[in-house]
Amino acid sequence: MFTIKKSANLFFVLFTFVFFVATAQAQTASVFATGFRSPTKIIYSARNDVFFVAEAGTPMMSNTGRISLVSSNGSVSSLIEGLPSGAAPPDNAASGPSALWLDGDILYIAIGSGNTDLPGPAPGSEIPNPNPASPLFSSVLELKLPAHSRIGKMSYHLQLADQTRLANGETVSLGFGTFRATLRLTVNFPDYRPEPRPDVPLNVRPSNPFGLVGAGSKLYVTDASLNQIRTVNLLTRQTGVLFDYPARINPLSPPPLIDAVPDSLRLFGNKLLVTFLTGFPFPAGLSDVRQIDLETGAESPLIGGLTTAIDVLPVSNGGFCHSFYTLELSTNLGGGAPGRLRRYDSPTATPTLISDTLISPTSLAQHLPSGDLLITEIFPGRITRISNP
Repeated sequence: MFTIKKSANLFFVLFTFVFFVATAQAQTASVFATGFRSPTKIIYSARNDVFFVAEAGTPMMSNTGRISLVSSNGSVSSLIEGLPSGAAPPDNAASGPSALWLDGDILYIAIGSGNTDLPGPAPGSEIPNPNPASPLFSSVLELKLPAHSRIGKMSYHLQLADQTRLANGETVSLGFGTFRATLRLTVNFPDYRPEPRPDVPLNVRPSNPFGLVGAGSKLYVTDASLNQIRTVNLLTRQTGVLFDYPARINPLSPPPLIDAVPDSLRLFGNKLLVTFLTGFPFPAGLSDVRQIDLETGAESPLIGGLTTAIDVLPVSNGGFCHSFYTLELSTNLGGGAPGRLRRYDSPTATPTLISDTLISPTSLAQHLPSGDLLITEIFPGRITRISNP
């Protein structure tokens, strides 16, 4: 198994060297905002002309997950702090808020695996953590925001006791008066599933929600560890599995098979676009973007030939014509290479390189009035802006 969590940990080991090499190269990108705690996802709200940024937290510090707001001029404010986070094995990288979906005044927040598991007694094994930092890992929360005119005028803070109340099904009230917000649990997935091994009978595979979108009365959630697209019925709170992705053949064997690792989701008409990181050793060209028709359930490839795909963004060129921006965590993860942003004028077109100096990029969003792209970079803790891509 090689999940998004473990690939990020590998990149962390190589980060310092690559950072200085990549930033010395000429590039058109500019730093837009800094000071983030392991930013994982960014979404744009046209209604508020503001970006919401999910931050997985400060490494080695529990329950430091945060959602920040970033204005179109780059000013940053905290929306809510104290969200679940924990040091994920094997290298104690922060794992917490991992994906966002905004539906009117409700912000859905996916929470990653945190520290629900510990390194096992044998190489590659994992065992349950009897004392995780939060009861809300591998979950989705829903934050009911005040009127949009008041967003950003108040910061909320969640206490550990509030997390316990949420896990017990209670609604937590935050703020006061016209600035009042409420937080409740949408769904709490099992933290892991048993995968016993002859040498480690208690071996488990943790759950790791990492992508999130909504359509109608359903949420769709990628699990980058269990290789699934999960569904959540918002009316009944029942969960299901839309798609379970099998392992892929490794052309660089061994190992003979590697995980698919679905990470980010996009809603594109009546289809879900899914990006795949794939597992170690991250063969070049094996990563891709696939699509699921929500009406028929048909699944098919969209864009192939990628390496460590971490996000995709369709943008309209007018009418029914769309381009697609693809974001890759690294062009050679094992070698510590920077990430890459490319544009496809059609799914089968030859891509145009926009940037290949991004450091551990994880997500992108477009500022609709200007057309600029904003990209979260997890280890520098910053957002990079690319103008007129």
